[in-house]
Amino acid sequence: MKDDNNTSARAVELLNQGIEILLRAETAPASPVTTVTTPKMRRELRRNAARLRQGTVEPRYKNLHSAEELADLYERTAQRDEIYEQTVRDFNRISRDLARVLEEKPPGLDEAMKALVLEAKRAAEEQGPGSEAARRYRHVLGLAWIGYQRHVHTRRQKDSDPPRITLGPDPSVEARWEESAAEILTSPPSPEEPVIAIPPQGEDLGRGRMFQRIGTGKASWVGSFELGHTNVNMVSMLPDGKHLFVCAGGAGYVIDSKSRTLVERIGTEVVDAFQDDPLTLYVICHNGMSLEAFGETGHLWKTETIGTGGLRRLALTRDALVGEARHPILLGWVGFSVKLATGKVAFDFTCRGHGTLKE
Repeated sequence: MKDDNNTSARAVELLNQGIEILLRAETAPASPVTTVTTPKMRRELRRNAARLRQGTVEPRYKNLHSAEELADLYERTAQRDEIYEQTVRDFNRISRDLARVLEEKPPGLDEAMKALVLEAKRAAEEQGPGSEAARRYRHVLGLAWIGYQRHVHTRRQKDSDPPRITLGPDPSVEARWEESAAEILTSPPSPEEPVIAIPPQGEDLGRGRMFQRIGTGKASWVGSFELGHTNVNMVSMLPDGKHLFVCAGGAGYVIDSKSRTLVERIGTEVVDAFQDDPLTLYVICHNGMSLEAFGETGHLWKTETIGTGGLRRLALTRDALVGEARHPILLGWVGFSVKLATGKVAFDFTCRGHGTLKE
């Protein structure tokens, strides 16, 4: 009986070790990159990160990342995959040890498993959702099930793979990058390469054009875009994941990302654009005097003229975009807010010092 108790205790100990391994994996840095990097690739990522920070190289697709942002992304991806690799190695070791223990089928194992689960459940309920205890309870259920399956099966089972650790929690982010990565071409592409004219030839106003290569790999294409009246150039995927916003010298265009056809012209005096972190809202600033928003369902709204030119201290709250604009009567900066649901503008003459999203 004593040996049986020791065997059951050893099984519980191994399960707890497995839980600690999975909890440790959750501390890995977040990265949208879905590719699992090899040690050689990780060394190259870190070398490139150092070069970016030293200024000896620059990002190829500057519309996606600054040098600092790209260096940080490289380092986070390398660190994440090191933790992932160690997690798989450690978990497979635990799994093999657990298999050997459970082959002995100790009679007290069921009670020990139940006690482990009940204690984890009690702690999770006490500490609440999102707590370490709640995360531990989720892993306890998964690992206890693996242990139970091994215990009740009469034949030896192969080592279980560790519960999947998702790389790039939202794969759509990487897909957006692949479709919206952009380079301004200083000369026309080769005659063999097709060029899409936006707007089509004959529908422009003779303001001159610029070439941009958009997308990577099979998603790559070259567009010839009529210029606007500012020096702002950018390319971004809109929140619906179906349309690109392309700005060429201030001229804004909404492009169908699959057919690469012009859907809508968005002014000729674009001076800035930004999006929220969840990629659910994209806001375009026209001539520092009005704002236009796109969401996951498409075009949301365009404001009336806000002030006499120049918008600053733009920030997002739960239901509004707030900032400061030059007031035509007071001749100074005053606060304003735009309701995200409707695009309606209201001035707040007491509003100052918003947290900055874009200066």
